[in-house]
Amino acid sequence: MKIRSLLVLVLFATLTTDLLAMSEEKEIELGREEHKKIISQYGVYENKTLQDYVTMVGKRVAAFSSRPNLEYQFTVLNDAAINAFALPGGFIYITRGMLTHMNSESELAAVLGHEIAHVTERHALRRNRARTGVNLINSVASAVVYSQMGSVASAGLSELGSMYGGVLVTGYSREYELEADEVGARFMAKAGYNPQAMLRTIDILKAKDRIEIEQARLEKRKPEIYHGFLSTHPDHDTRYKQAIEASMNLASEYSEFITTDDFLEKLNGLAYGSGRQVGVIRGNIFYHPKLGIKLRFPDQWRVNPRRRGVQIVSRTGDASFFITTGRLGKDSTPESYATKNLGLSVREGRSITIGDYPAFLGIADRGESFYGPRPLRFAILFDARRRLVYELYGSGQYDLRKIANDRDFIATIFSFDAMDLQDFRKAKVPRLQVVRAENGITMEGLAEKSPITNYALDKLRVMNGLYPNGQPEPGALIKIVD
Repeated sequence: MKIRSLLVLVLFATLTTDLLAMSEEKEIELGREEHKKIISQYGVYENKTLQDYVTMVGKRVAAFSSRPNLEYQFTVLNDAAINAFALPGGFIYITRGMLTHMNSESELAAVLGHEIAHVTERHALRRNRARTGVNLINSVASAVVYSQMGSVASAGLSELGSMYGGVLVTGYSREYELEADEVGARFMAKAGYNPQAMLRTIDILKAKDRIEIEQARLEKRKPEIYHGFLSTHPDHDTRYKQAIEASMNLASEYSEFITTDDFLEKLNGLAYGSGRQVGVIRGNIFYHPKLGIKLRFPDQWRVNPRRRGVQIVSRTGDASFFITTGRLGKDSTPESYATKNLGLSVREGRSITIGDYPAFLGIADRGESFYGPRPLRFAILFDARRRLVYELYGSGQYDLRKIANDRDFIATIFSFDAMDLQDFRKAKVPRLQVVRAENGITMEGLAEKSPITNYALDKLRVMNGLYPNGQPEPGALIKIVD
């Protein structure tokens, strides 16, 4: 037993040493392999001017890092999530959602500097060293083969790469995040940026987390938080502030390489919202320009794209409305489609016209829903010109026979209609617009006109660095969504 325990310790030491002593070439190879997966999953934001600009800022900071000889690659991902992350070997990513929340070049440099520090300090390897080491201890202890010492360590390295895509996106421990703040602040200070921008950026991300946590609490869902800045940077903790402020001594003067106004102009026209969104939402109206249809959903409900259609969910997640399409066959009616094609057991129903579409409106005793088998409020609409059937279903999480949200479902069904010319003008992909604040403009007024659904006021304030109650200065450039 003593020999086996000793051998386990030797193997573990060999593994952890190999992970940190990995050659730069191997590190880049692992990062390159995972880079392909990241691009496949998120996609690159197709704006060469913006991509080139982010690369320029990133390389300026990386040149003053502790590993300046790495060939860093900076990529803007086509994702609405507010996130940035890095892979070993110098692969740095920032989402367009994160860019939406930047208000100066120094803030961008702070985000990129933080991620460069994750690379230079080899946080991915250090984190996975512990995770892989713990996972291997039991398997090594149960079946040790003396001649396979090298292959055990190699197995750990081969498993390492498969973890990057999922693990790094969520951020690191408090220790690693604070180290990335401190080291990244040093890099950006040497590059000529003000390290105080790191503190401003962290405050913006913490405010975003607060909004998401509150919204998730009301909607009874898990918050979509990535780096967890509230937990890694608590409000009353001065450690990270002191570490960043210490970087101020590394350079005597700081100046933006481009003015704030010029920086904001570079973000003008940036796409806003999910790149996978099926249609366009304006207020509480859902437009589908490709099909030329629209419908109005209840206030504070949210729209989620699904594989075969679009789901609209109540704020608390206990009611769901689903829209999908089918093919219109010969000699079929909306009623026969519901009973024969879909096999619905219709409790009550009638043939009517919704918009200009012949339809059948009814209640089915049981049908497949987001919550499993439930009674369904449904409508079947025929679009003879497109040879399409529109299937609309409403269900409740706690419904047994009665449909608690039937009034909402019926109102949504009867709002279904074809889009007119004015609707097509409205149904453009929301984009970030940079505008000059006029006298009397308030964030409340901008939020009221914004297509952002739920928490528009708070979200606009965070985007402009004005959270929780700031107002735009007359004449200043501000970001809105239009």
